[in-house]
Amino acid sequence: MHNPAAPQCHAFNIREFGAVGDGRTKDTAAIQGAIDACAESGGGVVYCSPGTYLTGTIFLKSEIDLHLETGATILGSPDIADYDTSRSIEREFRWDQRTVVLAHLIYAVNADHISISGRGTIDGNGRTFFDAFRRGEKNAKRPWNMLAFVDCRDVSVSDVNLVDSPGFTVWPHACQRVKVHGVSIRNNGPNTDGINPDCCDGVVISDCYISTGDDCIAIKSHAALLGKTRPCQNVTVTNCTLTTHKCGVRLGYEGDAPIRNCTFSNLVMVNTRTGINMLVPRNPDYGIEHGPTIENISFDNIVMDTRLAVFLNIADDARCPGAIRNISISNVEATTERGCYIGGSHDIPIEGVRISNMNLKVRGPMDDVFAEQVPYPYAVFGRFDVKGIPHALFCRDVRDVRLHNIRVDWTGAQGSWCSALRCEDAEDVDVDGLVVGQGPDGKSPVVSLKNVRSASVRACRAAEPTRTFLQLLGDRTANITAVANDLARNVNAFESADEVPKDALHQIANALP
Repeated sequence: MHNPAAPQCHAFNIREFGAVGDGRTKDTAAIQGAIDACAESGGGVVYCSPGTYLTGTIFLKSEIDLHLETGATILGSPDIADYDTSRSIEREFRWDQRTVVLAHLIYAVNADHISISGRGTIDGNGRTFFDAFRRGEKNAKRPWNMLAFVDCRDVSVSDVNLVDSPGFTVWPHACQRVKVHGVSIRNNGPNTDGINPDCCDGVVISDCYISTGDDCIAIKSHAALLGKTRPCQNVTVTNCTLTTHKCGVRLGYEGDAPIRNCTFSNLVMVNTRTGINMLVPRNPDYGIEHGPTIENISFDNIVMDTRLAVFLNIADDARCPGAIRNISISNVEATTERGCYIGGSHDIPIEGVRISNMNLKVRGPMDDVFAEQVPYPYAVFGRFDVKGIPHALFCRDVRDVRLHNIRVDWTGAQGSWCSALRCEDAEDVDVDGLVVGQGPDGKSPVVSLKNVRSASVRACRAAEPTRTFLQLLGDRTANITAVANDLARNVNAFESADEVPKDALHQIANALP
């Protein structure tokens, strides 16, 4: 009999198709039978009543809502043979197929109007597979993404609990109009990303709690799987809490197609390795020929407690049209252990970065490994083998950068922390309203510009006595203007190295020592 609480219109109860729900009996055929019957009738609800349904791969079809009642759990089979690879588009994917079976727990291909809803749980049983690896079992393998939607339209995942995925948790690839709302994700294994829109158009992720063993939200453009260029674009992420030892939000890294028109707002990131991460690499062995164009990206109202708040990087071997441009980051409260890095390559600068209204609280010790010079190229993953960037904000190979109303708090920092802002090989830099005290090393300038052309530093203030406010370095430094800065608490307002052209600095209406 149907559960009285079950939806009654076009509802197909999986128990009526033979599902047992005892957590031991394999219910794959029963669940698939209910889905197939629902699809043949024109669509409707496939209803999962309370119970634990052990299953391998199941395929969703058009016009179907897979509804999990409270107390219902779909549990991934521990038997790798129960996962169907016959429709996988990733057969030539870069993942090492000696350890990964390119199959999914719930999979939809070329489907319309599909949804997964309810207060139940989908459990990928990743612990079983990861435990096998830890025990060193020969030929141990795991399935891949837990929920996979490929070339689908109007996809919705709402309210469900998603736990213990053996790979990416939610992977919409080449989909249009995707909504993920009110979902809780809890994973603890490697590569267990939360939500990874890939080559999608029109994605809304809202009101989710995401705790993962890898990136919480990763925007990708791996178009090589499709055999044609397809951007990932028009993505909105709002009102989410993110926690992971990797990235809270990552854009790029995998793929060559554009990533554009994405907004992220009202996010809380807790205990992350990196808060905001954008990467443009080149790795032909992984199918990345030049790296993506990442453009028109906005972050607003962000609170983060992280090891590294902002890391934007174009790799030295990236090629055009790979790029990072038109990036806005505003209204940020960040506590961080390492300096922010914004770095293009010598051939492809990062262009059009706006950071405004940021309170950056720097904590923890810093070594002196990069005190004299930050290496180029800088490692893609941010050099977590050392303490990292010793400046609160470090910019290199950038064009058109606006830094407005930034406050740096060194209270919790110790060791060889240097400048609040260090810019190298940059052009058109505007610093407005920076408030900061002396760095913990006690000697570095507040702002250091090396080979910077056309920069304005105005309405800035030393929050406490400091040694030097503005330092100029490099024989290509030119057209630097300092206007209306309160520098009365500096021992030395301006300092220029011998190689800097004599007419490089123009200072007007500053309050000087």
